[in-house]
Amino acid sequence: MKILREDRAQFDRHLIERYDVRAPRYTSFPTANHFAEGEFDIAYINALGHLQPDRRMSLYLHVPFCSTICYYCACNKIVTANHKHAETYLARLIREIHHVAEKIPHRAKVDQIHFGGGTPTFLSHAQFEDLFDALHACFELSSGGSRDFSIEIDPRGVSSDRIEQLAALGFNRMSVGVQDFDVEVQKAVNRVQSVNETRVVVDAARVHGFESINFDLIYGLPKQTLPGFDATLDQVLRLDPDRLSIYSYAHLPQLFKTQKQIDVCDLLDPPGKLDLLEHVVNRLTGHGYEHVGMDHFAKPGDSLLRALAQNTLQRSFQGYTTHRDCALLGFGASSISTIDGLYTQNSKTLSDYIDGIDRSGLAVVKGYASTDQDQMIYALMQALMCRFEIDLQWFKQRYRETFTDLIEQRVEALQSLEADGLITFSRTKIRVTQKGRYLIRNICTVFDPYLHDEPTSFSKAI
Repeated sequence: MKILREDRAQFDRHLIERYDVRAPRYTSFPTANHFAEGEFDIAYINALGHLQPDRRMSLYLHVPFCSTICYYCACNKIVTANHKHAETYLARLIREIHHVAEKIPHRAKVDQIHFGGGTPTFLSHAQFEDLFDALHACFELSSGGSRDFSIEIDPRGVSSDRIEQLAALGFNRMSVGVQDFDVEVQKAVNRVQSVNETRVVVDAARVHGFESINFDLIYGLPKQTLPGFDATLDQVLRLDPDRLSIYSYAHLPQLFKTQKQIDVCDLLDPPGKLDLLEHVVNRLTGHGYEHVGMDHFAKPGDSLLRALAQNTLQRSFQGYTTHRDCALLGFGASSISTIDGLYTQNSKTLSDYIDGIDRSGLAVVKGYASTDQDQMIYALMQALMCRFEIDLQWFKQRYRETFTDLIEQRVEALQSLEADGLITFSRTKIRVTQKGRYLIRNICTVFDPYLHDEPTSFSKAI
């Protein structure tokens, strides 16, 4: 898909500076900080039992182990060189898969699988085979064009043979952690990774039929400079990934202890950080990449851009995806499941996760049952994040007085966004402007009644 120039996102530095505030990424609504303890294991089992045969599944499997620690990381991880921990964890992961599948009254069809971490390739190939044996035993895994099986890759220590093995299991997409190729930056975050290590993985993925390769980059890391990051972009563009995710580093050492290893004096000030982002956007769009939404870019013709054009794009815990209306089943420590407005989250610590699985086959400790208003608001946010417009007439017919009341309460805030050029607001539509697309998180906050509760829990929108 080629996006017409008049419909492309525009980077307006002045507006972005004005709206540089903390905001959620809205992979759920409400956000996960509102999940609470309760009998959500019972609610989860009930939801599984009511899944219809035509409902498609998306599976997330969390592998928390890392051999070394990256100081910037905010993921749920366990740093260890002892691979026996993986054996113990794997046994429970397989048990959880079987237990959950048994609660579904039919053999569920799976279109999407994502392995995240941690470092998924901490597991051996034999362990991956055991996992896929369990998945095949419990679910009907797609083998056709709808298949979207992805894995997060740390190229360090991953050989071309390993990529071939992953392809043989059915993986056809990967997300490669790059962050920055500048050695001084890598040393500052304890993640030294050569361009050649990355190239080995990318070349092997192409040889063995991976349909999509994504690179993760982070701007705002310690020791970063504009010339240094420009050199990283040179290398990235030579490697030619299909997609790029450009994340802002959020320095929150009070929440993530590993970030205390980063010297705050090595971090860029806000204008310098914005310089990096502006440069990245200019280089990527100048090289032919199109802005999908938020921090995602893709080549013309990518399935994310096709979904954007066809109004089938979806935002979930896995970021942007082409698979709308899938029930998400999360397996492993800290993983989140969502079925029809019910969110459930597993124990975060390894010991609690293992204890939960050993007791009952589940490790659910938190959750949230969305209200009708929550689901309406999230539908509004999905429309903004994935289609850049809200059809007010459709929402009014669907939600009636509840929707009308919400819009009336937000009129002043919406008019303010319109005055700043982020949206257009009429009787029939709210449409995000080209300048507003890089500030979509900020626009979504207008509809979030919970944001005032814990505003400091989130990273800045840019």
